[in-house]
Amino acid sequence: MGAVTYHNIILGDGIPKICVPITGRTDEEILQQSEAIRKEAERLAEQGVRPQPVVDIVELRVDYYEHVCNQTMLTELLSKLREQHKDRQILFTFRSEEEGGEFRHDRAGGMLEDIRSWAMVSGCIDLLDVELMSGNYRVVRTATKARDLGVGVVVSYHNFEETPHNSTMEDLLWDMEQLGGDILKIAVTPKNRFDVDRVMEILELVKEGKTSQPITKPVVMISMTEPGKRTRTEGAKLGSAFTFAYVGSGSAPGQLPLEEMAKELQ
Repeated sequence: MGAVTYHNIILGDGIPKICVPITGRTDEEILQQSEAIRKEAERLAEQGVRPQPVVDIVELRVDYYEHVCNQTMLTELLSKLREQHKDRQILFTFRSEEEGGEFRHDRAGGMLEDIRSWAMVSGCIDLLDVELMSGNYRVVRTATKARDLGVGVVVSYHNFEETPHNSTMEDLLWDMEQLGGDILKIAVTPKNRFDVDRVMEILELVKEGKTSQPITKPVVMISMTEPGKRTRTEGAKLGSAFTFAYVGSGSAPGQLPLEEMAKELQ
């Protein structure tokens, strides 16, 4: 498993990073959540729970944002977030309804390529999420443009029904890397403890270079819901590039509060 660097933060170097999502619908809600994240990170750093910046990545879930189809408003919002989080990476994510997103915009689906382009050319984001299931051509085209603009690409796969077979998950990671992913993310749903164990096994195989096909990019592996919580802490210790925590409320089943996560990863 390799490592990549964006704005002086190294992903995949064995040091677990913490990503906190923002899920507000309005500019006011988003900026309030953003400020709450910044203040909580500062509080935990002052207590010595974890060194600065505590929160390494802030994820803007724009599938929640009511003005996502307005370039001017979206760009202004990103500029304000960049100002609040100068020492952190900003991950820009439009999660589809099929993969757990809050799809409330009739126009956004058809404008998704434009929306991502606005974010990338704004100069305010570091990382961009692209779903593997959106299609090979779209992933490659987006990854190519992102690379030209100095933006890292998180190619992601979410399954809220099950945990696929081990060989399928290995194939998914391989596909993500071949299509241009800089960080490869899989989040699945366990039906039992064995499913959680399998996610951990895949991550360990990646770390040791023992997958059926070599994976050289940083990987994020998550088993969602309560039974899979340990993948969010132990997975990071096994080499998962980053893990998710929340301030206020989470964006996916099984996320831990930031303070609890920060203490787990000391």
